[in-house]
Amino acid sequence: MTVFRVLVVDDEAPARAKVKRLLEADARFTCVGEAPDGTEALARIEALRPDLVVLDVQMPGLTGFEVLEALGPESCPAVIFSTAYERFALQAFEAHAADYLLKPYDAGRFSRALDKAHALLSAGTQGTAALDALLATVARARPERPLER
Repeated sequence: MTVFRVLVVDDEAPARAKVKRLLEADARFTCVGEAPDGTEALARIEALRPDLVVLDVQMPGLTGFEVLEALGPESCPAVIFSTAYERFALQAFEAHAADYLLKPYDAGRFSRALDKAHALLSAGTQGTAALDALLATVARARPERPLER
C-alpha cells in the first residue's frame, strides 16, 4: 500500500496540531512536515515534495491560492483547503482542490476529505502506470517501416 506524504499549512498552531492528530488515525497518510505561513509553505513543498497539502487560505505572507500560483500546475501537489471562510470554496474547486474543509470540522468530515484525496492520488499513480503500459504495448506493436496508404 502506498502511504501518501502530507504537509500541513496553517498560521494557527492549534489548527496544525488538530490536522496532524487526525492524520495519525489514517494509515494511508503520513505527516512529513508543517508550515505556519505561505512563504514557508513554498519552501517546504519544494524541499519535501508532499503528495498532499492541507492548506489554509488566509495566512500571513502568501495566501493559500498564492502558494498554488507560485508553484504552478506542474509542481503542485493535491490540496485540501482548510479555512474558516465559505467565500473561497468556488475558487478552491477552480484550483482543482481535492476538498474544502470549513472550520470547525470534525474527525468524520476530515476523514471524508482524506478519502477524496486518497482516491485522487491513487487514480493518479494507477493512471500513470496504465498509460506507461499502454504506450509500451503500442511501441511493441508498431511496424518496423512506416505504413503506406
